[in-house]
Amino acid sequence: MSDTDRYDSRTEAQDWSTAARIGKRYAHEAGVSTNPDKSADRTDDGEVTSAACAERSKFLREQAGAGDTGEAPVPQRRIDMGYHHPLEDYLGRWWMRKLLGYVSKTRGGGGTIIENILTSYANPGAPLGRRIKYWPFHKFIDRMKGGITAETFRKRVGEHKSTVRGLVATARSVAEYGLTLPQRFSSPLFSVWNFTNLCNLNCRHCYQDSGHKALPDELTLDEKLDLVDQMAAEYVPMIAFAGGEPTLSKDLIPVLKRCQEHGIHTTLASHGGTITKKMAATLVDAGVKYVEISLDSVSAEKHDAFRGQPGMWKRTVQGMRNVVAQEGMRLGVAMCVHQGNLDEVEDMLEFAVDMGASCLAHFNFIPVGRGLEMMEDDLTPHQRERLLQTLNRWMQSGRLGIISTAPQLGRICIADSPVEGLQSCSHAGSGGGTKARVVAKYLGGCGAGRTYVCIEPDGIITPCVYMPQRVLGDIRQRGFRDIFRNNEFWDVLCDRDHRTHHCEVCAFKLYCGGCRARADAYFGETNAGDPGCIFNSKHWDALVKTGVRPETMDRQTKTEDHALAGTSRQ
Repeated sequence: MSDTDRYDSRTEAQDWSTAARIGKRYAHEAGVSTNPDKSADRTDDGEVTSAACAERSKFLREQAGAGDTGEAPVPQRRIDMGYHHPLEDYLGRWWMRKLLGYVSKTRGGGGTIIENILTSYANPGAPLGRRIKYWPFHKFIDRMKGGITAETFRKRVGEHKSTVRGLVATARSVAEYGLTLPQRFSSPLFSVWNFTNLCNLNCRHCYQDSGHKALPDELTLDEKLDLVDQMAAEYVPMIAFAGGEPTLSKDLIPVLKRCQEHGIHTTLASHGGTITKKMAATLVDAGVKYVEISLDSVSAEKHDAFRGQPGMWKRTVQGMRNVVAQEGMRLGVAMCVHQGNLDEVEDMLEFAVDMGASCLAHFNFIPVGRGLEMMEDDLTPHQRERLLQTLNRWMQSGRLGIISTAPQLGRICIADSPVEGLQSCSHAGSGGGTKARVVAKYLGGCGAGRTYVCIEPDGIITPCVYMPQRVLGDIRQRGFRDIFRNNEFWDVLCDRDHRTHHCEVCAFKLYCGGCRARADAYFGETNAGDPGCIFNSKHWDALVKTGVRPETMDRQTKTEDHALAGTSRQ
């Protein structure tokens, strides 16, 4: 029996998609590198190498006294790729794997020992017998929690069901696979659920090819609730609901409430036009604490033109105000950056601050869905580098939280920020200091098919919302657990050593890995190099030269970008 017959994995553009209509082709088998040079300083891939970037970023030289004292620059450590936390030593031991497997196993009455340990830690309200029973584990937490108080740890971890769920999932993963770089997970840390294909807009860049009606074979409410139960059993800690426009589905609130019953953290992505005060209150009552609303421009005219509906900007901004006004709910402003709005990024960041948002979510434009017909609007590698430098500067300033679907932001944080600064931790947000860098190393940047998956409206599971043509399995044919752990794309998405182009040798591959969706969109291979990265700029130029990628502007600014990257021409 072939893997395809056993797994039901396949490469197939859905027949209603733009990819199917224009005949976009993707290779089912992963490519093989033919470059004999396996060093991070090879010059075959780009004018800038990751080895040079890592070397030049070791120290940030700052002139004391603003340069007017005559003193020599003071070297300040900026990068420590080899930082090792003592907890890594414990987790790497065979007996620890056995212990993690034991404490993370679901017991007969439901629940795990990990949950009992964390909920009883520093909790005077917990049963005395439980506090005594788990005292040795509580002492271990005392040793490993760092400088925060026991009460703070309890409030941040023990009292957050979704965080506890994530720790159970991580413990199970280390128990099963050992400590791997990046970490292989026995269940995803979160799922993005394209809840329905129904949407009342017609956005030019829609990755989902959403339409003005739902797909005829979308999951029923009973199937959706059963899927939530399956993910809950696997201790998936978070589900992000997207679409289409998820608030247009009558099934959304019942499904959110089922997630709430299980302690699954839920977020919502919306165009904002449906987020009335009543809807915001309904969502927070169903457990949603974060709503991400998309805005393409600070200009109403430009946003409305891109979204295909006059007056949408005004409705979207009102939706943002409704979220901010709702107690218990945070706002994220989402911006897909492309040639048409790149010059507005700073204005959008200021807009998000003025609006009262907790963060700006940068979405990496990927030529997928209807975006296949606007490939010429994609950013060049050098434009993306400058954009990520800007986002990192804002992140480090603390004025606004920053998240990005571009995994290169992890590399930017590592290379261009002080060690004690904030670090992008893949899809988990950001954290401060060296411990966050250890977390980032194991989360590994791009998590497509490894730390997260996408659920399509009809129950198809894919590695990423931007990789709809890579089918891991069908929830109507196999269970969620089986699909995630047994599919043809698992090994290639987890293994950073069998990539092509510079991604196979990159000095930062543990923190980034290259966007698998971008690589797939341009080269049609899941393990190809990410042509959106400056380390692969020669492959980007080849795509332009051969006509695969339409020409864009920004040919005259490469010298400036080498300085931004902390590197020089090789």
